[in-house]
Amino acid sequence: MGWINKILKGDRVIWVVMFILGVISLLAVYSATSSEAHVRSGIYNDKVLLKHAATLIAGYVMMFLASRIDYRRYSRAIEIVLLLCCVLLVFTYFFGSRINGASRSIMGFQTSELAKIVLIAYLAKYIVVWNEKDYKFKDLIIPLFLPILLIVGPIFPENLSTAAMLFVVCIVMMYLGQIKFGYLMMLIGFIVLCMGIYILTDDIVYNRNQRRYEKTVQLAQEHPEDLKLQEKAMRKPRVSRVKTWQGRIEAVRLEKEAAKANGGEKAPLQIDDRNAQKMYAKIAVARGGLFGKGSGKSTQRNFLPQPFSDCIYAIIIEEYGLVGGIFVMLLYIILFTRAIRIMKKRPLTFGALMAFGIAFILIMQAMINMGVSTGLLPVTGQQLPFVSKGGSSMLMTGFAVGMILSVTKSIDVDKPEIIEESTSEAIVTTETTEDEQ
Repeated sequence: MGWINKILKGDRVIWVVMFILGVISLLAVYSATSSEAHVRSGIYNDKVLLKHAATLIAGYVMMFLASRIDYRRYSRAIEIVLLLCCVLLVFTYFFGSRINGASRSIMGFQTSELAKIVLIAYLAKYIVVWNEKDYKFKDLIIPLFLPILLIVGPIFPENLSTAAMLFVVCIVMMYLGQIKFGYLMMLIGFIVLCMGIYILTDDIVYNRNQRRYEKTVQLAQEHPEDLKLQEKAMRKPRVSRVKTWQGRIEAVRLEKEAAKANGGEKAPLQIDDRNAQKMYAKIAVARGGLFGKGSGKSTQRNFLPQPFSDCIYAIIIEEYGLVGGIFVMLLYIILFTRAIRIMKKRPLTFGALMAFGIAFILIMQAMINMGVSTGLLPVTGQQLPFVSKGGSSMLMTGFAVGMILSVTKSIDVDKPEIIEESTSEAIVTTETTEDEQ
């Protein structure tokens, strides 16, 4: 065991949690992708499993590398990385790959996955700095509030749930960092105002673009010899994200109205394109029972649109039952509680705020995925961290957890604190760690 302790630095509980999640991921993804692999290639999904296993190993490698880096190094040059993320997000918005009407990735890499980690680390650094100063609202606009807008803004139109999660984490971090509550309310009010303006103007912009597209198609039909017109006619206008959000909320409303019309009882399932994912996920959860059907015996994987990512938790419950679902939930809660221990041990320090912010957004993402899979929340597209199939999500989650492990390497959460330090020393000075003693 000695050599394991030398290799795996940081909180052993977090390492165990992540290894268990990895095993669950392999089992769940192998089962969830079996039907898709057979339909697409006519073979069993051994290749899919091997590819996912390679991605999972890469996630562990990222976790290992991040855990070996002194966490204070993450605060250096964070401003440059944040600026790079802003550029990547804007580029993704205009030129990224469009999947299900949303532009979220460049060459398969979801830039928002990197941006949310960088923003959390940036805020952790500057919350500590400004907490020690006598400041007014205008003093916080550029160093704290503007970076939040620059990151959350480009994410919001294409991925509302991620933008909302990230903004909530930012507000909670600043609240815990003792940024004045009134200033936080002013920031929230400004964000709500911007959201309202976007929602009001989105329909106008979409209708204008639609009219232009229809006119272009008409001209292309009248002038088939014009190659440029033909090319323009092939470019369909961007899908209105607001209409997509409205459709998801409308599906929930219609379901409630159907139940009300049925005397308060749940109406018979009427599955269509709008509610297919939610309804099949509910069926999977209902058929799971207490102990589930058994590993690899899911039937709803044949019908769910995204059984290996957005609805993988429903597959887990169908195969392992309520017991398995609660066990997976407890793993994320344990991860979050380990970050809370750091906050209690070193409040208002860079490492503690960064670890808390990362753990908070991971558990929020997990709970949203679980809420969608069980029918408690509208469909959002959030993956189950380190369980769902996905390259950029797996790699960035591994790196994020590695950052938490790097903090726990210097702050032993299971031993009483001996060394005292100021909040400034948490960033710019070297702490005494067990490895150095």
